[in-house]
Amino acid sequence: MPREDLHSNVVPDSKRLASRQERGGNVVPISPYDNTSNAYKKETPKRAEASFGFYLSLALLVFATVFFLALYDMAVETWTRIK
Repeated sequence: MPREDLHSNVVPDSKRLASRQERGGNVVPISPYDNTSNAYKKETPKRAEASFGFYLSLALLVFATVFFLALYDMAVETWTRIK
């Protein structure tokens, strides 16, 4: 066998696979504009979801605010009692 035959891209007609439309025994008939597959549809951009880190940061900020306000209130109350 010559080396060119081993790497040839030409497939004989007897070995070629038939297209889906040419094959027999299709369960689902082929129709124009067949939308059975969404593989080639462009995905719609989705709204970015707030991640767990965002909610954790928000919770820590609220906690720190409440904690420092309570600490300030305790310091003021103690100062007024001592005075």
